[in-house]
Amino acid sequence: MHIYDILEVKIIDLLSNKLVIPTDRTGHRIICFARMGGNLRLAGHILYADQGSCMLLAPGDKAEIEISGGSDLLGAVYMIRFHAYAMGEKEPSMDIGPCVPYETKIDVMPLSRLVDLLEQVAQGASDGSRHEYVERCKQQIRLQELLVLLMENVQTMHSFTDDTSAVQHTINYLNHNYREEITVELLSRMSGVGRWKYSDLFQSLIGKKPLEYLTEVRINRAKELLLQTDDPLREIARRVGFKDEYYFSRKFRHEMGMTPKQYVRSKSNKGVTNERSASPFTRVVAVGAVLGDLLALGIRPIGADMTVIGKKVVYREELNNIADVGLLGEPGKVKALNPDLIVYSGFRLDWIDKLSDISPIVAIDRFEHTYDRLIKVADLFGRTNQARNWVESHKMRSTEIWKQLFSYPMDKRKQATIFVVNDGVIYVMGMRGVAFTLYHPSSAFEPSDKVKDLIARNIPFFAIEHEMIKDYEADHLFLLVDECKRSKHKAQKVTNHPYWKSLGQDHVHVLEAKWNFDDPITMDRLLPLLPRIIK
Repeated sequence: MHIYDILEVKIIDLLSNKLVIPTDRTGHRIICFARMGGNLRLAGHILYADQGSCMLLAPGDKAEIEISGGSDLLGAVYMIRFHAYAMGEKEPSMDIGPCVPYETKIDVMPLSRLVDLLEQVAQGASDGSRHEYVERCKQQIRLQELLVLLMENVQTMHSFTDDTSAVQHTINYLNHNYREEITVELLSRMSGVGRWKYSDLFQSLIGKKPLEYLTEVRINRAKELLLQTDDPLREIARRVGFKDEYYFSRKFRHEMGMTPKQYVRSKSNKGVTNERSASPFTRVVAVGAVLGDLLALGIRPIGADMTVIGKKVVYREELNNIADVGLLGEPGKVKALNPDLIVYSGFRLDWIDKLSDISPIVAIDRFEHTYDRLIKVADLFGRTNQARNWVESHKMRSTEIWKQLFSYPMDKRKQATIFVVNDGVIYVMGMRGVAFTLYHPSSAFEPSDKVKDLIARNIPFFAIEHEMIKDYEADHLFLLVDECKRSKHKAQKVTNHPYWKSLGQDHVHVLEAKWNFDDPITMDRLLPLLPRIIK
């Protein structure tokens, strides 16, 4: 244990080129890049610092701080010089122990806590000496807190045995610190996993890209605050991590299909979110991918766009007495049903305004992960707990089935590519449809390299010619084919391709296109078939 005595706190606001840090034979120095990045030049090497990076310099170390381009940020970099005394010793110690390594970049989280401590130490150093003894005690405590923060982050840096657990740690961090200014670069540095590999691992664990998931976490917390408080929008936006209420309102509408005020009105006086209350909507029309979500929740719409989906899904027996409102919901056919709610997940966004003249409409992103989409639909009908229970049950059942099928480590996952032939056109699937099941975080398969690129660019599917299947090479190929003759003819060209034949029967799998949906009913029915499909 040591007692600390702060000798100097230097705040660097402006760096046009570089700053030489004075050598101190007995003093230790902490350099913190609080509001921007830069370089710390030491004897023989350079440490590249990001915002939030800190370094501990040993007595006698020579160093220069360098920030290219210059900066006029207030409190850009902090330098704290201090003595450390071992218990019972009168001379400063030359070593404060192994918990904070010297000349090592430490990326500190949360950044707000770091900046707050630095500002407290700087403020204490600038105060008068009227209560010198009391103030020195306070400063010692502040420095100890700063060193403990560094130690905790060093401990985190060395606590992971694999990349997956490192990424999972950042997910936990995000869930608890969503108010902070969070970037993918920051999370990647925190995990120690490379930027592109980090994003792939994050999406395989959560089903969303990091910033998409951050937005979802913030919006979910905002929904709670909107219903629990009367705070103005600007305050709610600030409390969940958005910089201003206008950007918050845009993101909220994009996620929820309505403005924050409309959301509050939809929940007030009707008990829509109360699980014990009956749904206020009795005449529902579904357009797009949400039909299966509604049926899985026990909600039977009076109308849906049955032109395509009604002929291709696995649950056709459940579609009796549901009126067809035409491809993507023709306004005239929808109006004739006199609905009190339209749940829309189609891609004809220009029709939303026309449909909104008929009845209230809620837009649901058709490319959203099944788990998130189902919960959003359930929120409308007071069935959130039912949806969450299904999500947890499906996660557990998926994990169990994949464990039964494969027992090798996750870093030995095989690459797979999914092709779908629909109406005579061959598509490569990104993270859509059956991919949610085959690329499950616990599964034996991960997307092939070119499919990862599609997913990274948020492309759900991509049309190709049969000659191009070699471009999407993988350990396993899956082909899903619909019932039309053109599709069967195209599928034959795929299965006759030399690359397809070269893989052998154990590595190619042909399925009906009806499995290429990601609603809960299809996913539930597909799970028990996986052993037969794959083996």
